[in-house]
Amino acid sequence: MRANLFILFLIYAVSSFGQFRKSDRISISVKDAPLETIFDSLSAQTDYFFSYNTDLLPKGSLYTISAENEPIDQFLSRLFIGTGLKYSFFKDQIILHYEAPQLVVKKKNFFTISGTVYDENGQPLNSANVFLDGTTIGVSSDIDGNYKLESIPPGFYNIVFSHVGYENAVYQLSEINGGARIQNHQMELDLGQLEEVEVISNRIRRTEDSWLAYYLAFKKELIGLTENADKCVIENPEALDFTYDRGANALRAYASEPLQIRNDALGYRITYFLESFRKENDGDLRFRGKIRFRNLAAMNGAEKREWKRNRKESYYGSFNHFKKSLLDGNLRKDGYRIYRLRDLEKFEMKKENELTEADILVFKGNHYELDFNNHLIVEYRRERESRSFLRNSSVVDVIYSEYITPNGILAKDPGNQISIIRLLRGSLRLDLSGEIMDKFGVTTFGYWSWERTADLVPINYDPKYDNL
Repeated sequence: MRANLFILFLIYAVSSFGQFRKSDRISISVKDAPLETIFDSLSAQTDYFFSYNTDLLPKGSLYTISAENEPIDQFLSRLFIGTGLKYSFFKDQIILHYEAPQLVVKKKNFFTISGTVYDENGQPLNSANVFLDGTTIGVSSDIDGNYKLESIPPGFYNIVFSHVGYENAVYQLSEINGGARIQNHQMELDLGQLEEVEVISNRIRRTEDSWLAYYLAFKKELIGLTENADKCVIENPEALDFTYDRGANALRAYASEPLQIRNDALGYRITYFLESFRKENDGDLRFRGKIRFRNLAAMNGAEKREWKRNRKESYYGSFNHFKKSLLDGNLRKDGYRIYRLRDLEKFEMKKENELTEADILVFKGNHYELDFNNHLIVEYRRERESRSFLRNSSVVDVIYSEYITPNGILAKDPGNQISIIRLLRGSLRLDLSGEIMDKFGVTTFGYWSWERTADLVPINYDPKYDNL
């Protein structure tokens, strides 16, 4: 009996000791230091010693990180983001081991969504669009109202139900374990949108000469001004109506049906469900919508190769590519540099303001959080700016103010692509695949905001598995 009590006490003591030691707090500030140097500093502060095989540590990697009175386990979680290193506590040891990242999702982790779409009377509704927003994953319901979305990678999605004459419906869903989900939906008649447009006294009708001018302004903002935009066509512009508020100097756009956009630069047919569009002459522009991508049929092998090449160029350096590189811990490897920016009006990229993944990304177990103060500069060094960007982007006056001559001419050759991120609601939640879980929690400036619909690829796009 005494022996058993002693063993229980010993287990409790070791457990308590480990739990207590994890709460040790450390303060540290290092710049471009190897992991071994950081370990030595932590050991000096806490009396822990690190136990590991030297072959586990990333070769030649240097780390810049700081902490002020931070629990050691929280600090280690930040330090090891993207390295594959994991740790455990045992007495006065921190034992390191390596877990290879799952770069390829196994087949069993894919999931399906199926269900039935009903009309306002509860009867099965044929030909309803059911798709995952921003992806190529979508179908139409059959004659019995049934649909099935298959081979969906784990992640966070918005599933959209749409049909002409009915209100769009959107459900958020997140899945990481695979399997099957049931999502039924009853559509509701759309009685409000057209009536709302009708009662506005300054509605611009398609018979008026000014409609064309407003349409061209709308197309420029939605499609963009890049080379790819020259190869994009809105096939049903007659679906659009506009209003112009002279008092607020604001243009609004409305669509009576989804816009059909043919992108002959990237080989996509885009169905754009416009939800809102407002542009003010002071430069404020806001628009949003749901997007479904479909592959176009290439005429020949040369066109297919061109589409694949253009898609890669659009993807690399994009916000989606940045998020993937961030979660993988490969920002520098993939050509990115990130910098702290305290004041947008005092734009500068200084070496002392350069940050790492660990400074802005926190792993929370079932999601990530992007967290930084003020603004974040993202520089992409693998591709140069377009001259069209330098001529037309409204943010050029801010980021390149020192290159503007007294007569207002920008005297600068194309350089690295520069974008700016601003968080609107504190930290930003990302799912495990890097998809943003709050679309209204972030805004971007610079190159990312200049590239519009003409340069979009689906969020499920993978350049290694682009099957046209």
